[in-house]
Amino acid sequence: MRIRVRLFAAYRERAGTEALELELPRGATVADARAALEARFPGLSLGEGMAAVNAEFANAETRLGEGDELAFLPPVSGGSGERLFLTEEPLEPLLPELTAWAVRPEYGASVVFLGTTRSPNRGREVDHLVYEAYPEMAARVLAKIAAEMRERYGLGAIAIVHRLGRVDPAEASILIVVSSRHRPEAFEAARYAIDRVKQILPVWKKEVLRDGEVWVEGGVDPDLRLDR
Repeated sequence: MRIRVRLFAAYRERAGTEALELELPRGATVADARAALEARFPGLSLGEGMAAVNAEFANAETRLGEGDELAFLPPVSGGSGERLFLTEEPLEPLLPELTAWAVRPEYGASVVFLGTTRSPNRGREVDHLVYEAYPEMAARVLAKIAAEMRERYGLGAIAIVHRLGRVDPAEASILIVVSSRHRPEAFEAARYAIDRVKQILPVWKKEVLRDGEVWVEGGVDPDLRLDR
């Protein structure tokens, strides 16, 4: 079968084209299309972004049909100054990369926040955490948080990366990196980011204990509560 593929922003530049036709076997999925494109265009990596089929958000298992339009969308918009995404991969290897990326000649301060799983917690041994998300909405919320941070603090680089799936004790569940011209704004922005993530990012945490498991509820933006 034949589908139409559209690529945006950095993906378009890496592939050297914004649209192309792609031949796939019947029953192929978004993941199959991704693999075909990455094989065709060395250096193109689509794994951290999102996909849409006929202008509706899709996931890797979404099946494609004859004539469908498949779009690949880079991690939440914000250009080269933002890295905002969810991942099931460990965050620790990203630390040196994102720290180096955030340091710019025009910015004199960079702050890194790494949130890790602790055990014991509230007097109970934690075996591991499990994070679940509403990914499509989370992308938009991360963009909203980044926009709020820029409006408040006049930042340079902003990275917010959140783990999904299983996270063991001492492993990182969230990585935040910000740079600004002066240190007060960088510290305040990093704190604002983690507080805002806990209020509105649609990611939920389950504590798996040695003697049971429990969903952990955090704070919610008062303006968004359904019982207000």
